[in-house]
Amino acid sequence: MSESIDGPLADWATLADEGWATLLLGNGLSMNLWTGFGYKSLYAAAQLSSEAKAIFDELGTTNFEQGLECLNHANIALRALKESTALVDATYEQIRDGLFDTVGAVHVPWDAFPAETLEHIAEQIDQFQSVFTTSYDLILYWSHMWAQYKSTKVATNIVDLFWAGDRFDPDNTKVWSSRATRVLYLHGGLHLWQDDQTGENGKWTHASGRLLDLQSKYGPTSDRRPLFVSEGTWAAKGRTIRQSSYLSFCLDELREDESPTVVFGQALAQQDRHILSALNEGARRRIAVSMYPTGDDEAVIEEKARLLQALRRHRVSFFDSTTHPLGDAALLITP
Repeated sequence: MSESIDGPLADWATLADEGWATLLLGNGLSMNLWTGFGYKSLYAAAQLSSEAKAIFDELGTTNFEQGLECLNHANIALRALKESTALVDATYEQIRDGLFDTVGAVHVPWDAFPAETLEHIAEQIDQFQSVFTTSYDLILYWSHMWAQYKSTKVATNIVDLFWAGDRFDPDNTKVWSSRATRVLYLHGGLHLWQDDQTGENGKWTHASGRLLDLQSKYGPTSDRRPLFVSEGTWAAKGRTIRQSSYLSFCLDELREDESPTVVFGQALAQQDRHILSALNEGARRRIAVSMYPTGDDEAVIEEKARLLQALRRHRVSFFDSTTHPLGDAALLITP
């Protein structure tokens, strides 16, 4: 049975030893590390020309991925018709640069990220068999890359299924080590790409780990585009996910997961209803959901009631996010 909605939020220490094998992360982790991750929308924050905005309006979307894809197809059509692509190319570059300028403006800089924090995050996610995240920032990627290649203090076994050549192969997803932790990016990531011609998904790598300056990797004649879901509704997110073999695989893996699950920093709100549906389509399980203690008891009770109803097939507990190692206030990075 699930706990009472009017009870206090548990301390994570009282739940920590209950055999949790799966972790579902949301933007709450990122916001606990860097205040800039509190932005509501890349589209709202971006500086776009009237031509660029017209593309989004015509498509009925705020998804940069779909806007870039549309212009890529327009470039192909115009070249085939021997018409000028100048305006299409200029608009493509403006949207592309606006996307990365906005991401760069809100993302914590690589040079500001303490090694101790990277190691701490890697140690925490290494305790699970599977880690799913709906954030497309570079926090998890930086953390497990640092632990693998740079750190002399922590030993982790974390994999992201992008094997040889940094490509994702849907026929090669077996993790042979029982001690390995899979990290799956449900909404893609800034370091991931999709090839429109081949359908391949892959990742960019960089020796320093920075990866915040990727404009040169994408162009109006390039078949590759960023692979991350920035759409505002769950239905639109679902359409983007279905167009990618990697994103579809990740969501299917969440749907088929049967392990006791910790949900941290993920509100499971309306815009992520596809994530909630995947949880509910899986086996009945134990789920521990983090909640930030706002001090408003009525609001906490109301949120508990909503989540208990949404996850009514499962045995649900709630815990104070600030008592979890990933919610430690001391992790906040100051500029």
